[in-house]
Amino acid sequence: MSQNIKLCLGASPIWYKEGWHVLDHKIEKTTGDKIAGDASKMDLPDNSCEIVFCSHVFEHIPHIKLPMVISEINRVLRPGGIFRMLTPDLEVIAKAYVEKDENFFKAAKSEDVNIRQDLGFGGMFMNFIVSPGQDTILFDRGLNEFIGGYAHLYSYDFEMMRVLFDKLGFTNIVKSPFNGSSIKEMKEPLHIDSLPPVWQDLNDELYNKHGLIHRLVDGKYEINFKITGFDRDPLTSLIVECKKETFVTQNKADELFNYSKKNYNRYAKSLLKDDSVVSKFDDWGIKY
Repeated sequence: MSQNIKLCLGASPIWYKEGWHVLDHKIEKTTGDKIAGDASKMDLPDNSCEIVFCSHVFEHIPHIKLPMVISEINRVLRPGGIFRMLTPDLEVIAKAYVEKDENFFKAAKSEDVNIRQDLGFGGMFMNFIVSPGQDTILFDRGLNEFIGGYAHLYSYDFEMMRVLFDKLGFTNIVKSPFNGSSIKEMKEPLHIDSLPPVWQDLNDELYNKHGLIHRLVDGKYEINFKITGFDRDPLTSLIVECKKETFVTQNKADELFNYSKKNYNRYAKSLLKDDSVVSKFDDWGIKY
């Protein structure tokens, strides 16, 4: 396998870019440009990537697990390799909520038609932080009742990302403008592959205008087009670019953040002392 891989981490199944590899947790075996694994355990050698890009992935990852995911991204990047990421911008969205900025949220709904709209500004704000989906399952404490599935689980501002990246081996950490990557080919925004390479909100209005199909049917999407390019959602996205300097292991990442005296993350594992919970984990084959 090449030692100069360009990797799109958590790429949509409909995303494609010539010369790029993609990793998605639904890929069962590494073949060609498809990489198996998930963000915390990639089927790639150390120092094998020159670029890693991920767009709107971090908000789907439990914050307790995120330091280990960043460590894994660090592992596969070669020294000096570039990491660029997008996630909802907590500061920008919170400011719009506090100011009850109707124009902001109207534009945000154009960027993301799934934003909750039945609870006013508060509901729209919170939808960026916690939202329904199929990425994480919530049960009651006794593991007897399924409550629901989640997509978004957490949100970040630039300072939070800067601290994480700084402690986990990255340098040259910058808040980047939309389409402002230091890498020329990554200045191309996300867009429909058959359309000109300019940003347009990916919503029903755009799909209907061009006769495209993008719909959810019985829990699965029906889509008849491909997308390509990189940055998206310029109104609501925090965009950060940085460079690998040193390697920090997952154990060290766990220690730095989840066992820090400056937060309460360690309490999240307290249920492992409950035998009734752990016994069900064992019966179900769940790792813990």
